[in-house]
Amino acid sequence: MSEFRQNPITKNWVLIAPTRGKRPDQYKTYSVMFGVPEVDAKCVFCPGNERLNPEILRVGADGLPTKGKDYEIRIIPNKFSSLEHTAVYRHKEFYVSHSGDGDHEIIITRKHNEPVALQSIAIVELTIKTFIERIKTLSANPELAYIQIFHNHGRDAGASIIHPHYQLLATPIVPPHIHDEILGCYHYYQNNNACIYCDIIKEELLVKDRVVHESEHFVVISAYASRSPFETWILPKRHGARFEDMTEEEIKHLSFVLKVTLGQLYTKLSDPPLNFYIHNMPSEHNKHAAHEEKAFHWHLTIFPRITIWAGFEYATGIPVNPIPPEVSTKFLKGEE
Repeated sequence: MSEFRQNPITKNWVLIAPTRGKRPDQYKTYSVMFGVPEVDAKCVFCPGNERLNPEILRVGADGLPTKGKDYEIRIIPNKFSSLEHTAVYRHKEFYVSHSGDGDHEIIITRKHNEPVALQSIAIVELTIKTFIERIKTLSANPELAYIQIFHNHGRDAGASIIHPHYQLLATPIVPPHIHDEILGCYHYYQNNNACIYCDIIKEELLVKDRVVHESEHFVVISAYASRSPFETWILPKRHGARFEDMTEEEIKHLSFVLKVTLGQLYTKLSDPPLNFYIHNMPSEHNKHAAHEEKAFHWHLTIFPRITIWAGFEYATGIPVNPIPPEVSTKFLKGEE
């Protein structure tokens, strides 16, 4: 039976339409990393080709900056950057515009054929700590409002280079979707004196039919109003507005939970193309940030790219999801 569901934060609608769908295991697409070597001499991100890119930083296994060859992570500026260091201007007349000032970085892990799902927990933890370091460094720029980190895995998820990497965008504006989330959280807090994500966690742990995984510090759920099959949220149990404010223990737990969750998708859907991204608070110097931190709750979204938008979605703006999240959850847990 089809059902419209509303995202409780943004109030956007999705249509869950199982009659249009297939069994969950029939959504396997292609394996993104099948047959990929550990090192590819033609890959500009692979060890041995470091000279092909300007470099911001190398990070060793100990988490410290290094100049040697035994690094685990490299950070480089994006050669095809969406943003650039330019004179800052703002126009507010009939049309509103803002200069495309900002930073666009690539964060590269070492092995060419090792997606995040197969990386060691130590590498995932090192990557998360690198994210935190870059967020803190770039947030010091008063002209930048938001730091967005995301991962593209596979060509259908927008990855032009198969070598595992992340992108970081530091923008002078708060992205509209983030703004809508913050506003939705704030309105809920004003009416209920509570964080909506904290209440979502309570509801999901009570109902349990969308909980994919639970640890001491995190809950992984199939989103109630999933926009596509297997949209998955990783939510910290401790309320916090900022990803970079995690404790050392929370970082270790997130490393494990992220690897396990991606591993479930890798195994059950045969390494599908996907995106994942962090939703965080704007920089602290943003005039609304401090006021809204009580209401906002940082989180991570995983979005497999196994369906495409068609006329209905583009005409209405309402995504159609052919697999109810309750079914996705059972499938990922091996119960379906």
